[in-house]
Amino acid sequence: MSPRNQPGSDREGPLRALALALAALALAFPYAPALSLVVVVLGAGAGALAGQRLSDSPLRGWVPAVGLPLLAGLVFAGMRLLSLVALPATILSPEWSASLRDALFAFCIAGVFAGCAAFYARRVPWLRPLPAALLVFAIGGLVAAHRGGSIHLPKALSDWAWTRGWHPGLILALVGSAAGLLAALALYRRGRPRWPWLQAALLLLLAFLLLTLVPKLSLFHFSAEDPLGLASADSDRPGEEARLKPSGTAASGHAPKDNDPLGLAQGGGGATPPEMVPFKDEYARDQSQVPVAVVTLHDDVDPAGGVFYFRQVAFSAWNGRRLVRAFLDGADEDIFRHFPTLAPVNLAPAPGSTMRTLVPTTVSLMHEHPHPPVLTDGQRIESAPVSDPALFSNAYRAESLVRVGTMLDLLGLNAGNPQWPDAVRKLYLETPDDPRYAAIAQDAVSTLHPAYKDDPYAKAFAVGLWLQENTQYSTRSKHASASDPTASYLFGDRIGYCVHLAHAGVYLMRALGLPARVAAGYAYPAEDRAGGSTLLLLAGHAHAWAEVYLEEAGWVPIDPAPPSLDPANAPPDLDLQRLLGELARADAEKLEGEVSSSW
Repeated sequence: MSPRNQPGSDREGPLRALALALAALALAFPYAPALSLVVVVLGAGAGALAGQRLSDSPLRGWVPAVGLPLLAGLVFAGMRLLSLVALPATILSPEWSASLRDALFAFCIAGVFAGCAAFYARRVPWLRPLPAALLVFAIGGLVAAHRGGSIHLPKALSDWAWTRGWHPGLILALVGSAAGLLAALALYRRGRPRWPWLQAALLLLLAFLLLTLVPKLSLFHFSAEDPLGLASADSDRPGEEARLKPSGTAASGHAPKDNDPLGLAQGGGGATPPEMVPFKDEYARDQSQVPVAVVTLHDDVDPAGGVFYFRQVAFSAWNGRRLVRAFLDGADEDIFRHFPTLAPVNLAPAPGSTMRTLVPTTVSLMHEHPHPPVLTDGQRIESAPVSDPALFSNAYRAESLVRVGTMLDLLGLNAGNPQWPDAVRKLYLETPDDPRYAAIAQDAVSTLHPAYKDDPYAKAFAVGLWLQENTQYSTRSKHASASDPTASYLFGDRIGYCVHLAHAGVYLMRALGLPARVAAGYAYPAEDRAGGSTLLLLAGHAHAWAEVYLEEAGWVPIDPAPPSLDPANAPPDLDLQRLLGELARADAEKLEGEVSSSW
């Protein structure tokens, strides 16, 4: 028995037609004005009903696939010819002629596709779910822009929701649920139900769960946890179990599978042995636009070098293959190893107060982090209320002494800290046993003006300049399996990404007797804030850079930017940055009354 002759099939036609009309509406919604959307819905509905009527006829199956597109083409060609005819303006103006042509074209296209879908859904048994599938696919495509943290998209829904104080995720969940319910009804063969009251009760229960539980299920967080892969970084301590776990955070302890852009994960029990990371030959950039944190500046500042650095961790100890975290007393004491809980976390003041300015910030994390990203150089962090738990997983206030000024302020400063114990100084100077590092380092400083040939910062700057002029940036490289990945990079094709650059810079500076280390966290270009007070940190801002220590300035970034072989990054989404900044500052007066008055 063919589908068109099955009992109850006639009553399923309107639901299929409605599903196809709404699918056409969702597909056209981002691209068409309101009047065209009406035409698209009417065309799809009419085409679906016509397709179902044709399926009851003895028409051969190939006829709609050929005849309907041909008919649409003839209609459009006729309208095209009509638009070329010079009609008097009193009959049909050029504007109305173009609008009529476009409307008829939209009507025909929607009708053709909907008609073919309805025809074959009734003629071919295994294509029966086609209208329902098209509806779900179209709705999914409509709201797909919202994924990855772009909570201001699609604007037609998100703007409408935000202006009314609603989270658009709930609106999108309702839209998706309604689409799923309609798709299910379009597939449902209506007959006499055995338990009608039970079915009605289940629908009511589903609606109750949707409205009450969905906002509390953290459905608005996205897959960008631990973008630096630092969750298991404590396993670097030789011969000991990891013990320095962050407190005050619900860090998962599992490094992400596909979003470790720096490759800084330290093994963490996966299939890759710890000695094979952090260097990777390739990592995906598809998560680079996912927001991970919102930083609110409570004072204006132009950082030295034009970059806001948010340092999370430092790698200072040479383990025979790469640099790892140092657990030596007195080393890397400027790193926040814990999130604040009831009490603030304080560090020693950064040196160089004359070239620094105090900047209070509020950091709202959209994803869990094993270590707090804090604007350098952080001095104090304290817990803060979370403005919107549906968006932010944690929040804290921070005070940072941000270095300002120019590179000229750093000339003439001595390298290292005279208060360091000998073991700490030795830690920051240890290099691989390879004379080629010293040879390149000497080549890098050979062009310095005689007046600066012994200046520590001038030598460090020359190293960065040499790397910038003699290497190429790419997230695809071929050095991860080498016994010394940095040597394979620096003395090979010199193609790599920030981890290679940072290690190479540290080794070259250490070969010149300059104490240096690799730092990792986020690097945010100051120009991307567009004059605002909000910094939106994305997964793509995850970065590693080299640092040299100068006596009266502290740790100074040396961060070359060689020519890139990769496609350029997308420009910052200022609308999303402003929206998240406003949400992070929501009920600011109320929050001010709840946090410590020490700020």
